[in-house]
Amino acid sequence: MTSGLQKQRTGTVVSDKMDKTIMVEFYWSQRDRLIGKSRRRVTKFMAHDENNQAHLGDVVRIEETRPLSRGKRWRLIEILQAGDVADFQPSELPTTLEAEESTGTE
Repeated sequence: MTSGLQKQRTGTVVSDKMDKTIMVEFYWSQRDRLIGKSRRRVTKFMAHDENNQAHLGDVVRIEETRPLSRGKRWRLIEILQAGDVADFQPSELPTTLEAEESTGTE
């Protein structure tokens, strides 16, 4: 299926909330024309994940493909490393007021 002409990128999954779609963050360097220093840039790609197998924090390899939707032109090739991200939301953490009420101090 791969002809070798498609670009491939390695990045980190920053969102897996969509069905069969992941958002992959890719970091790259660009030399500043005026100053000459190297700047770190970030690009986010929407990639097709047919089996919903990639999750938040995973390091994945994606490949260029034909347009699948308005913003999706990449597809998942493989998961290189599983991510280590907590499974709770910030809203589930106790706030300072709730913690004080539970201890009985004011």
